[in-house]
Amino acid sequence: MKALVTGANKGIGFEIARSLGKRGYDILVGARDEARGRAAVEKLVAEDLQAAFIKIDLNDLDSLREAAKRVDSLDILVNNAGIPDSAKPGRAPLDIAKPTMDYTTEDLRTTMETNFLGTHELIKNLLPSLTDNAKIVNITVPISPTDFWHPLAYITSKAALNVMTLTFAYEFEKMGSHRQIFGIMPGAVATDLNGMEAGGHGGFVKSPEAAGELSTDIIVSDKNQNGQIIQYDGKIVTDYEIQLRG
Repeated sequence: MKALVTGANKGIGFEIARSLGKRGYDILVGARDEARGRAAVEKLVAEDLQAAFIKIDLNDLDSLREAAKRVDSLDILVNNAGIPDSAKPGRAPLDIAKPTMDYTTEDLRTTMETNFLGTHELIKNLLPSLTDNAKIVNITVPISPTDFWHPLAYITSKAALNVMTLTFAYEFEKMGSHRQIFGIMPGAVATDLNGMEAGGHGGFVKSPEAAGELSTDIIVSDKNQNGQIIQYDGKIVTDYEIQLRG
């Protein structure tokens, strides 16, 4: 059994890769930075896990097509790689306090091209390599704005990703395919994107290790999860189109 995890050189991606490896999967560590990707592979191999590096750069569509040619068979694709915003000097990658009015068209374009278009291109090119019972997992976030949470570029790109999840799921079902595609929301996790610490906010913030284990439990479940958006605790989001029907 083989799994490809994008953005697996650190954080949640690395921990999902490690957890899948411990459950018997050969891991393809997808990363755009080769040095960091190979360093992650070395860590996994040091734990007696089967792992190899594959370059995945969501901003380089040609490279994604070339990467897909290297994958002959795939049982699990975890689309974890992404960015929260276009990079700005002196600001955290995920600046939760950034006012909506401060987002530029370039912020939105850059984030959408990476998180949505890049992920779409990777999925499309890997479809021929997916096994009959393969699972595609898109790591996502809540997309309804709240007082605390409304990073425009990030949630807009993830909303598009969620729609792609639902539409691919519809096509799989219509075709009578046994393949599944679903989204997982790992919740608040301490990463270098947000600068939060595990245990922060009264224990609300999880460590990457905990998030990786919880996400992997959902990934390897024997349930049919096609077309679902699932929280880290297993709760299925049933009100995605919030109040659309009153």
